[in-house]
Amino acid sequence: MKIEAGADKRLTFKFLVLVPHNDTRSLLRKQSDLLIKEGLTNVYPFPWAAPIAELSEYFSADELKFTARSLREFTGKEKFSFAEAGAITFPSEEEKMLLFGNQLKLNIPDSAYGEGRKKIKSIFSSLAVGSWLIPEANEQQLRAMSQKYDALPREKLSFRTSAIANMYWKPFQTGDGIGFKWKIGKLSWLPNKPLTRTL
Repeated sequence: MKIEAGADKRLTFKFLVLVPHNDTRSLLRKQSDLLIKEGLTNVYPFPWAAPIAELSEYFSADELKFTARSLREFTGKEKFSFAEAGAITFPSEEEKMLLFGNQLKLNIPDSAYGEGRKKIKSIFSSLAVGSWLIPEANEQQLRAMSQKYDALPREKLSFRTSAIANMYWKPFQTGDGIGFKWKIGKLSWLPNKPLTRTL
């Protein structure tokens, strides 16, 4: 899938994201649906991916492959495991937003980006597989969300199969409010296992 930038470049954001396998994303989607049924409101959906960095330019196919290989080398055969639910600051030209979801126990080394590092504007200080965006001012809703989310079962929410991808993100006006549209580019899957090097 080719990503096309919108005409209003001022409001277009580019991200490098970690995308869990569809099985994991389906579980996260079910969790999200449960909370919506319980009355969760005033939030915007997010495509169950973890933003790693904001980009000035999209990573090339080779840069995505390099980062995917490097990340597998770094993590070895270990699964990506979730910590508690939480929120991280999300860049926006509109009101201040928080990205809420399952936080990941993962610190990516700077060397994992290779030549793509020069395209990175900023790196997220912590990683979360996002479920929703919520206005930063809505603290009461955020607290209620955190309590309900932490009560949901998490034992199955670890994953190993995942991919690195570019992501396009753009806010737009919807009558009296705002909405968001996004597109995740071609997935560069992490190898099944680290490469074996010989001397």
